[in-house]
Amino acid sequence: MIAQVAFAILALSGAGLLVRTLENLKSINPGFDTGSILLFQMDPTLNGYNGARSKGLYSELLPRLEAIPGVVSVTYSFDSLLSGNYWDTSFRIEGETQNTQHATLDLAAGPKFFETMRIPLLAGRVFSPQDYPLPPDSPWKPAVINEDFARTFFKDQNALGRRISGVGHQGTSHEIVGVVGDTKFRTLRSEIAPTLFVPAGGGEAIFEVRTAIDPRTIVPAVRSAVSHLDNNLPLFSIDTQTEKIERSLFQERLIARLSTFFGGLSLLLACIGLYGLLSYEVTRRTREIGVRMALGARPADILRFIVRQGIALSAAGAVLGILGALTATRYLASLLYGVRPDDPLTFVAVATLLGVVALAACYIPSRRAMRVDPMVALRYE
Repeated sequence: MIAQVAFAILALSGAGLLVRTLENLKSINPGFDTGSILLFQMDPTLNGYNGARSKGLYSELLPRLEAIPGVVSVTYSFDSLLSGNYWDTSFRIEGETQNTQHATLDLAAGPKFFETMRIPLLAGRVFSPQDYPLPPDSPWKPAVINEDFARTFFKDQNALGRRISGVGHQGTSHEIVGVVGDTKFRTLRSEIAPTLFVPAGGGEAIFEVRTAIDPRTIVPAVRSAVSHLDNNLPLFSIDTQTEKIERSLFQERLIARLSTFFGGLSLLLACIGLYGLLSYEVTRRTREIGVRMALGARPADILRFIVRQGIALSAAGAVLGILGALTATRYLASLLYGVRPDDPLTFVAVATLLGVVALAACYIPSRRAMRVDPMVALRYE
């Protein structure tokens, strides 16, 4: 019985930590508004478009998409946020004496990217329509950085107007024109990192369409808008930002559900075992109970007598289970987020749950013991 209770505590402790991890991930603020965004991917190069034609296609497509009823704003980028992908680049900061090579995350973003994703502007400006495309003779292209970029590379200095060079495989040069809020880039679990945003060119792109209605309802209209420009252009990976995030949490959700199921099952078995053991004890000690009552024991005394046995067994099992869980849950550390393997709140909640269930399991045998007739009990064989 003690082993059953200990295993129930062990299973429930793991389940509690995993459930709290899932809730922590769901409650994360990624730095942008994830609701009501439709995502779809286009790759005009599959249909023979070069970079210049792709840019022209996107400039025609954006107003058509914005004209769809229910659409608030539209943008595109080389990849979507929280896609699970990781893009980085190296760069040098102009004016540094040591000419150090730095590294940062980078994302090519289209017009109204920050407005559509609702990433707050902290200083300067975001990309304007005049940045698409830039004049070919412009030596410095605009760039927007996040707050962590400014904090990491410029400390307390003003980042606006600073210039960086050697960005990307083409080694382009950029002037920082704006600072925006921090966002999660790769996944919800990933830490905030310095991020550089540059104007997107042609080629493959992910479109982000913010709507005032259910994003799924505008999919036919989006397909129609694209086909009016080129009916040979396929759309890939049509999804909503919310659904994409939910899918990214599939593993955490599955593990949390399975662990909760087995934890609940082990608790049920422990409850049934405790009930059966106490029922057997009441039957086996019927004469003893009759003697106690004949000698003046009150029903409340009998109740405490039986319940005390059940609680003692549960307490012993709980202590062993918590000691085992403090060791075993360390192996869950890589699966946890925002909660420690030895989180006291989880262990207290599990122990409290076990106590409540143990009391419920003790109640029926204790009630039966309280109703024993002393004269019948004394004649009991």
